[in-house]
Amino acid sequence: MKGETSVYKVLIVDDEPRVSAGIRNFLLQSDLDIAHAETALNGFEALDCLRMDTYDLVLTDIQMSMMNGIELMEAIFLEQPHLPVIVISAHEKFDFAKKSLRLGARDYLIKPVELDELVRVVGKVLREKKEAGRQTLRDTGRQTFEQRSVLGRRNEALLELLTEKGLQPEDYRELMAEAGDWFAGEGDCFAVALVQLDLSKGGFSNRGVTLKDRKLLKYASINVLEEYLADWGGVALPGFGNRLISVLRLSGQDAGDDCSRRHAQLHLIGKSIHLNLKQYLNVDAVVGISTPGTEAAMLPKLMEEAEAALEWSKIDPNHRVLFYEDMIGLHTIERLEWASQVEALIRRLKASDGADELDELGKLADKLKAFTGSAERFKSCFGLLVYRLYGVLFEYGHETGEALHRFAPDVYFRGLTDEEKAERLSGYAAELSALLRMSMSKRDRTIVSRIAAYIQQHYHNPGLKIQDIAGEVHFSAAYISYLFKKEWKKNIWDYVSEVRIEEAKRLLATTDLKRYEIAYRVGYESPEHFSRMFKRYTGVSPADYRKERQGGLD
Repeated sequence: MKGETSVYKVLIVDDEPRVSAGIRNFLLQSDLDIAHAETALNGFEALDCLRMDTYDLVLTDIQMSMMNGIELMEAIFLEQPHLPVIVISAHEKFDFAKKSLRLGARDYLIKPVELDELVRVVGKVLREKKEAGRQTLRDTGRQTFEQRSVLGRRNEALLELLTEKGLQPEDYRELMAEAGDWFAGEGDCFAVALVQLDLSKGGFSNRGVTLKDRKLLKYASINVLEEYLADWGGVALPGFGNRLISVLRLSGQDAGDDCSRRHAQLHLIGKSIHLNLKQYLNVDAVVGISTPGTEAAMLPKLMEEAEAALEWSKIDPNHRVLFYEDMIGLHTIERLEWASQVEALIRRLKASDGADELDELGKLADKLKAFTGSAERFKSCFGLLVYRLYGVLFEYGHETGEALHRFAPDVYFRGLTDEEKAERLSGYAAELSALLRMSMSKRDRTIVSRIAAYIQQHYHNPGLKIQDIAGEVHFSAAYISYLFKKEWKKNIWDYVSEVRIEEAKRLLATTDLKRYEIAYRVGYESPEHFSRMFKRYTGVSPADYRKERQGGLD
């Protein structure tokens, strides 16, 4: 790699200082353009380094005290999913290697590692990282560019066939041609399975998942589905948010004209999708499956059926795999669609300033006006909307009994006809939205104060994790990270480090405690790591700081 302008920074994690120092010195002396190599004695030190600086590669041991390499890798791929990791371990157990590679490790080397092999593997990963930039590296080299282009065109064509209604015959022919031989089987039929992933937690440790972690788990879920669905000629595609789209192809030769057999196949596929995601990624999912169709022109309808089946989980949350055919006789499709629109409105109302949501609410009010001719229909849809809006106030818990009483739907709309209720709905929502904004602001400040208080009480714990803090306030790790930065203009880990360093400064200035004693008291596993962190924040070493403050020596 000589002659290239890129220089790299690597992190080596091993609880044997001689091993990590040996690897560090060897890599710095190699021709891999490694400009800086940092070492860490355990996973906690490694995470501190990764949160403070940017690295191109991590090399880690597996068996370490406090936090092993598997746990470290989980944390890395949750916080920095595109950072490549190489495992160097004395353990040849297949289970360790399998878990490491499933978590995204680029390679698994056995100690004592051959130095030529180390240079080859590290050089390969760094070259791939340079070529891929910020793109994920997990599938690099598995497909040729031409293969990826063909698959990309096929997937784009399938997505368009799924989502575009009213296409002309020539459009179908063109898109089917783009899909290659996917529609080539005579007598084949198709179905759509929508998968709603629960990415609030997952992975081998079942820990909370941050916002950017979801991309990794979603990407891994697509890979799991692709591998399983290949046996059925199926395709897995990314959908909006935490959804995946599976297009299934049932062979006409296998099923013949036997409808019951095709239905049995769909049941097997749906349950297997759920089980595979749980087994390989520990991710919970709900699967909605359409009826079978025989033509490409039916795909948009099948997509709608899968969406309707998925929405049924809101009414029947105990089932993880739901089939449209089971719902046909239940006369609930319209109610499900209305419930879905209401829930979407509530989510947007909580996440923004409410202006756009009031426009959306106006559209729902217009729909309600069309329902006034049917008392039962209007009562059902109106009640679902207003009581869901009213229920949001209870989620924040800051309102007085007077405010809650005033906005109770049976009080606010008492004595009105259906037409009058529909007319007053926009005013009700505008008043409630203003009150909700104030309640959310109060709640957010309270949550951030509780986060800061928890950190003040637990900063001395070197194993402090974002999941611990999130559990204290009962919100997701992603949400508290977003909220803390919005309110305090800094991320949570910067605040943890500041608290630790401030306490260390106080101890250095006012006590005779040794450096290692202060390190342990403020949450660092090793004095050396504490010294690096202290100098990074203050610009001086702990010894120099003490000398300036009290004229003593550390």
